[in-house]
Amino acid sequence: MKAILLAVIVGCLGITNAWAEHEVDHRYNIRGYVLDENQQGIGNLNVQVFYGNSLLANGKTDSGGYYSIHLHLHNSDNRRILRLRAGSYESELRVTLDPGDMSTLRVHDANFIDGEYIEGALERFRIPPWLYVVGGLLALGAIVVILETRRKKKIRQKMVVSREMRPPGKRKSKKRRGKKR
Repeated sequence: MKAILLAVIVGCLGITNAWAEHEVDHRYNIRGYVLDENQQGIGNLNVQVFYGNSLLANGKTDSGGYYSIHLHLHNSDNRRILRLRAGSYESELRVTLDPGDMSTLRVHDANFIDGEYIEGALERFRIPPWLYVVGGLLALGAIVVILETRRKKKIRQKMVVSREMRPPGKRKSKKRRGKKR
């Protein structure tokens, strides 16, 4: 029984090591969007990366036109020219990485909008910075309103309790003036 358990554990360890990702300094990610003339994503489109005539990697766009391809490149591949093909669109891209930086994820943003190749992250999918300020102020205002409402409720509850705690004979009564008996 121990031998079988040991064999299963060793087998699992062997499988996980085979599927392990590359070190950060060997990973190079190409990602981006493939959009039509209306800047709508083109889904299920085959995206390929070539070096010369050799296919390095491929992937598909999701329903929003987004793709991400992971390559195994080394520092010696810096400045290498790769060919990116997305459906009928094609362009060259130059590998840019800092050979001295062994910890930062290496990402290359490459997009096609109506067939035109555009490098860099697209800003259209980001939340505008001013929205964070407005959202923060609204949240702060909501917190103030909630706290003030709770404070007033506690004051009202204390007043009701203090009225109920008075003995019945000690209640305030109106003094009658002018009438003597």
